[in-house]
Amino acid sequence: MMIKTAQSLRRSQANRSAIARTALVRAAIGVLSEYGFARATSAAIANRAGLSTGALHHHFPTKDDLFIAVLDGVTSQMVAVFSDLKASPSADVELCVRLIKSIWSFYSKGAYWAVWEINIGWRGDNDLCERLADHRKSSRDLMRVAIRRNPHLSEPTKRMLLALLPFFISAVGGIFLEAFANRDERAIRSQLDILADVLSSQLDQAGAARR
Repeated sequence: MMIKTAQSLRRSQANRSAIARTALVRAAIGVLSEYGFARATSAAIANRAGLSTGALHHHFPTKDDLFIAVLDGVTSQMVAVFSDLKASPSADVELCVRLIKSIWSFYSKGAYWAVWEINIGWRGDNDLCERLADHRKSSRDLMRVAIRRNPHLSEPTKRMLLALLPFFISAVGGIFLEAFANRDERAIRSQLDILADVLSSQLDQAGAARR
């Protein structure tokens, strides 16, 4: 029988830990998005993940730390949107439509509703509000870095995206809340199209200035 080395044991333990953390983050997203912040207890999240509350607190000392991990996961997905964005020099404007579609496909899922629940749940705690504000700032900074480093975007496109980043992230967030309130798919699509047109117009102006 093969004797496991200390290194392989550490690797196996790290893999198990990563699997457990991923399961807990997914469970937290599910509980938050389906039942709301007030019912997102450690017991409910651990039960959904198929783990004990002791295991939850082993990986995340506090439930707030778990919620920060949820926010980190959302940030990583948003950064990936900007890192993967591609446009040819002759078709930069089409990028705006793809960008809005990519962001909306992500926002319309449970993860972003979980983010709103965390915002709502933490609003009465000054320390947590400050932690949330710091996280939001660092997330936007990571998105900006992804835009700057994207080799598939022209410099005018990068400047336009960097300038309008806070606007269209907030705009899509507002459309998300509107979608939850009235669920009128045609109205939502119209708003997303208008947002894409605004970005395209800005990109056209940037292209004209370049020429």
